[in-house]
Amino acid sequence: MANSKFITLLHYILLDVIFPSFCVYCGKLISNGDGVCNNCKSIINLNIKNYSGEYVFSLEEEIHGKRKWFLDDGVWLFKYEEPVTQLVYAMKFKHNKSIARLFAQYCTEAIDIMKWHFDFITYIPVSKDRLWKRGFNQSEVMARCIGKRYNIDVLNLLNIKNEKIAQKKLSGNERFINTYQKYEIIQDTSNIADKSVLIVDDVYTTGATINECARLLKINGVKHVYACIVAYAMLKELII
Repeated sequence: MANSKFITLLHYILLDVIFPSFCVYCGKLISNGDGVCNNCKSIINLNIKNYSGEYVFSLEEEIHGKRKWFLDDGVWLFKYEEPVTQLVYAMKFKHNKSIARLFAQYCTEAIDIMKWHFDFITYIPVSKDRLWKRGFNQSEVMARCIGKRYNIDVLNLLNIKNEKIAQKKLSGNERFINTYQKYEIIQDTSNIADKSVLIVDDVYTTGATINECARLLKINGVKHVYACIVAYAMLKELII
């Protein structure tokens, strides 16, 4: 046991010396493993929005129209603005997995507040091309950290079956059309029938992706679908 602790300590010391970490936001040298220094972390404040059957944002009715909403409940942790935007960018495009683990810590805070009871956790998949370029799926990393915290199994339930146009290039209505039948359930669903599932994702814009994935889970027997999403942002052309 003593040797194991020594090896672990030596591992972290060598990482700090050979591959020192710097704060994603201010550039300061850090050793906390969170991707941001304690000072920058102090300005990241939870600004939780909760969906419980009503629209989260004033413009959502305009975006969704008469569409059926399949999500039972959800939380959105941060407004998509600095410093969160820079942290999300570092996580997704600078291959910084430590930011995903940091966001997972905030996710558990929000989930504790909601007092949800769920049987399984899953996550929004990314395309094979993005997975290859990034090296990991940030939503999966967060989901597995959350699963470890609650000792709940994380299941790889969803897959992208149709590689369509990137969502960021589309308007609100086009995003819903683009996501319809984009995903599929990829494993036997007998173990999720009548269960509650938490979906983890990084950024919410119109809700098209999370709604389609919730729809798939529901038609495959899931009783309740919850969502924990790190940041929320509305389409610029729809902001009044």
